[in-house]
Amino acid sequence: MKNNLAKIIVLSLTALISANCGGKSDVTGEVMPIDEVCRYEKWKTVAVEGYLAPKTMVCEKSKGKRARGAITGCAFTVYANSDETGASVPVKILTTDRLSGNNNRMDDPPSRLEDLKIYDNDGNPISLSGKIRVFGELPKAERFDLGSARRIERVS
Repeated sequence: MKNNLAKIIVLSLTALISANCGGKSDVTGEVMPIDEVCRYEKWKTVAVEGYLAPKTMVCEKSKGKRARGAITGCAFTVYANSDETGASVPVKILTTDRLSGNNNRMDDPPSRLEDLKIYDNDGNPISLSGKIRVFGELPKAERFDLGSARRIERVS
């Protein structure tokens, strides 16, 4: 009896963890103009449409003894205009791993920006010069960013 209960608990936890990792995101939110998003309610999921600026990439290394400084994600600026002008908002895109796959993630940062690979909600690479829609959650803080990208879609 105890052995069966332990198996049920382990299987339940495994299913729960697997359900939260990888695959497409079903996150939704109101699409807002970038110049208005910072006035929106905090802790709400919203989306902005704009152009990713690869040259603004700032990456974050993981902390801890086991991680050994692996890159966990990179922050980018998303601009309203393709020439990287107008209103902007920072967003963090996490790196891919075995559990998460490519959906709404990026490969480890390459040495050349031309080799940068960022993936949309379907796991397909996005064009770094194309318009995207990024869903994120506004923090309940004075800083203004979308936090980690919860969903990335190609617009054009």
